Amino acid sequence: MAKQTEWKTETYGGVLNFLATAYIPAVHAAILTQAGLPFEGALVGAILTSIIGTFIAGLFNLPLLLLPGMGINALFTYTLVLQMGLSWQGALAVSFVSGALVVLLTVTKVARKLANAFPPIIHDGLTVGLGLFLILIGLEAAGIVSGGGGALLHIGDLGERPVQVAFLSLFVAILLFLKMGPSSFLWTIAFGVGLSAVMGTLDWTGEFALTPFFESFGTVFGNVSFAESASPIFLVAVGVLTLVLLIENISLIQNQTRAIGKDADAPKGLVAQGLSTMAGAMFGSSPTVSTVEVAAGISVGARGGIASFVTSGLYVVSLLLLPLFAIIPVTAIAPVLIIIGMMMFQNVKHLPLDNWEHAFPAILVIIMIPFTYSIVDGIGLGFIAYTMIVLFKKGYRSLSPVVGVLTVLFLVFFSLPVWL
Repeated sequence: MAKQTEWKTETYGGVLNFLATAYIPAVHAAILTQAGLPFEGALVGAILTSIIGTFIAGLFNLPLLLLPGMGINALFTYTLVLQMGLSWQGALAVSFVSGALVVLLTVTKVARKLANAFPPIIHDGLTVGLGLFLILIGLEAAGIVSGGGGALLHIGDLGERPVQVAFLSLFVAILLFLKMGPSSFLWTIAFGVGLSAVMGTLDWTGEFALTPFFESFGTVFGNVSFAESASPIFLVAVGVLTLVLLIENISLIQNQTRAIGKDADAPKGLVAQGLSTMAGAMFGSSPTVSTVEVAAGISVGARGGIASFVTSGLYVVSLLLLPLFAIIPVTAIAPVLIIIGMMMFQNVKHLPLDNWEHAFPAILVIIMIPFTYSIVDGIGLGFIAYTMIVLFKKGYRSLSPVVGVLTVLFLVFFSLPVWL
């Protein structure tokens, strides 16, 4: 009887985890299109990455959700591709190498040492800065704000129906979130699609064919290129992405495994994350993270791999619904991005802003990520400021060697345009 109850609990947790994250593939694919990937191919890749990520977590007997990461996909698109100039195929190679390094560094127990050396204020500043970045991306994508007109940004054209749909969807999204939390995201998207249909802005031909999606995926699958791997930019990209993945996932996975009473299994979760990132790169996806939505399944008693296998199976079924994902307009996706950004922004409460020695580096990271449209630039400037302040106030003996090396690497990165 106890075994039957366990299966029911795990299955229910897996279903809840799927429902809480079913919005991710469409939102993720919409971001990757900005990097040049076809939406249909990126969508299939996102779902396949979610299938393999949750399945790998299940093999490690953990109820984790290793899915394409919000924020990390922005780093992939806006920093690696649009700002650093890598092709999307080259950026996938960066993801693959970073995933392999996460596995290697975890197995050799170096990952924990790197994470411990990372200044907490830079970590929290990174999360807040990524949140602001996602808010900006969502506002721009929906047309709620736009550039030009003598200002860096200004309010969008409220006379345009898509902008009206976006505004209404955002306000409804906020109300739904206040009532339901992150589980409201699927309903938010459904409302946005319905409102677009009512207001005549929904672009749908009425076709319901799967073939175009898998044909598009054929142009993405395995399209990982190492042609740019000898360039300094590629090496910097690998270093930054690996560091971000370690810091982001060590914190998440440690908290999640502690919540299910499996603290000792945190390294297994990190290895699973690295493996899923490598697989995701082959599927045309930016790296995975252990998403916070797993709290839905954990809250009802999910403790093992069965929940992950159930979630993986439901993502397999979702492949049959690909045409429905494709009709989702950006005005329905943008409000979800904006609220996810707001959730990440809440980490500002962890920052000791009353201590200027800590505040300056953190604020630089927070404001420079969205203002430069570059996560690397924001982190780099924060590191340089942090190192400068520590050296000035306490001397070199107080500076972690890891932080010192990373600061030098960022200085080299910023000086590359001068020498190249």
